[in-house]
Amino acid sequence: MAISVLLAALILPPLTFALHSAYCFYLNYQIARKIGIPIVYTPVSPDNPIWALTSPYILPVIRRIFGDFDAIRFWRVGWEYPEKNRPFEESNEDALVLVTPGHNWVHICNADAFNDLFRRRDDFYRPPEMLAMLDVFGPNISTANGADWQRQRKITSAPFNEQNNSLVWRESLRQGSELLTVWKANKMPLRATAKDFKTFALHVLSGAGFGKSYSFQKGAEPPKPGHEFNYKDSLCLILENALLILVFGPEMLKKNWMPKMLRRLGQATVDFKFYMTELLNDEKVAIASGNPGNATITNSLIRASEEVSQQTGVSKEGRTSKGLTEEEIYGNIFVYNFAGHDTTATTLHWALYLLAANPQVQDWIAEEIAHVVGDDENGLGNYSQNFPKLNRCLAVFLETLRLWNPLIGIAKQSSNTPQPLKLGTKEIIIPPLSRVIPNINAIHSHTRYWGEDSKVWRPSRWIKIAEGFGSQIDRESMFTPVKGSYVPFSDGARVCPGKKFAQVEFVAAMVALFRGNRVQVVQEGVESESQARARTMEVVKDSGILLLLQMNHPEKVGLRWVPAGK
Repeated sequence: MAISVLLAALILPPLTFALHSAYCFYLNYQIARKIGIPIVYTPVSPDNPIWALTSPYILPVIRRIFGDFDAIRFWRVGWEYPEKNRPFEESNEDALVLVTPGHNWVHICNADAFNDLFRRRDDFYRPPEMLAMLDVFGPNISTANGADWQRQRKITSAPFNEQNNSLVWRESLRQGSELLTVWKANKMPLRATAKDFKTFALHVLSGAGFGKSYSFQKGAEPPKPGHEFNYKDSLCLILENALLILVFGPEMLKKNWMPKMLRRLGQATVDFKFYMTELLNDEKVAIASGNPGNATITNSLIRASEEVSQQTGVSKEGRTSKGLTEEEIYGNIFVYNFAGHDTTATTLHWALYLLAANPQVQDWIAEEIAHVVGDDENGLGNYSQNFPKLNRCLAVFLETLRLWNPLIGIAKQSSNTPQPLKLGTKEIIIPPLSRVIPNINAIHSHTRYWGEDSKVWRPSRWIKIAEGFGSQIDRESMFTPVKGSYVPFSDGARVCPGKKFAQVEFVAAMVALFRGNRVQVVQEGVESESQARARTMEVVKDSGILLLLQMNHPEKVGLRWVPAGK
């Protein structure tokens, strides 16, 4: 009897779960059939965290048993990157639906439909449950919807202005110069460039975001009394372990029974919040005393919030003016760090390897840098004079993000009512509460928008050349793609507010690194130079999802820096 009870206790829960999942899958399939687009069957939802952790080990076993059948390519977390536009061009359709036990996931690959999705914020909104984990330090712009989002957006967009961009430009030049010095002093092949770019991005964020400027090589200040970490180290530990914080939450990490490594991470969240509180209080005192402050993100964010709070009257929607709460300030500071650190560092990392594999592109951007900046050290830091003219450097950024975007996709959800969506001459009806995914990997590589070489990394596609006399560089301007066909920062009202920040940071890094210098791939064994470059391209293409899309094994390629012309 006891054995029977034990067996039932062991078998019934997973059996009940399996039957419930099968029933939900059947219901979702019946709903998906009515949409009238190709259907793909997936036994687990893409946002299932357990599947995200275990699928790299389970999928090879499934392939070994059942073979490499067609649908399994969609079971991989982050399938959008390797598949790109292939499923849509194979089916000659602009949409497909993944049927799962959780939700139906409708993937879209049509520029006009993208524009429609971004415009209709109430019909297609961000799924709150998918983003709730970003609230670890407080509510923020990424997790807000509706009127609350409008209030936060008005305030949080203020820090990203030309005054701050000038600060980003100077700080990125300084950090890039120091990074290059470290790399050139290293006599061994460089294989830790991912870590170095994370330090670079962290320092730029610290300097332009928080007014805390660090040297790339020198140590930082000691922690404040009663704290284990200083500001920089607490933020660095948090960003490197963001997934653990998002999964467990800061409060859980602080429990005494947690492993020491996780308790240290919990302490880093305590110390980081202490430094954020210190920054907040300092800015409030400065505002009260009439001190104009500087152009950092935190300074502008707090001042914009204070200004809104001091406004009187009622908006046309009937709401009283309201600034950010302290928790919302903390939440937005964290999200800006989370969104702007690894994304920029990873993009720079891909670009460095792509440039190493394509020396002709290095020469192309170096020609522009020499023409625009020259040897004028005094004028180098002039953001408004230099940045608008560095179109080729910006083209490298845009082209890298076109084919390698750290963020695998943009998640939206349809409202409680069916929503029509035009796909060219065809109209489909999106069922209520469906996940709707503007598939950026597909649209960024679709031949309809990018030509027959859509999967080729070619930065020059972004440059237009006007007819005329004089230097060709002076006649160059940026190509504007079809609206909706290029959205690495999302688009519409919810476009990433840090878009220009990232562009300025990247271009300044290119200037600092390639002004008189070149990066080369270190050849291994008896391989030729062309073979070494081809090997580098394979390493770049071998990218996969951790928290973000990134190279799986960059250490397989060694790099070195040499003077230009050597």
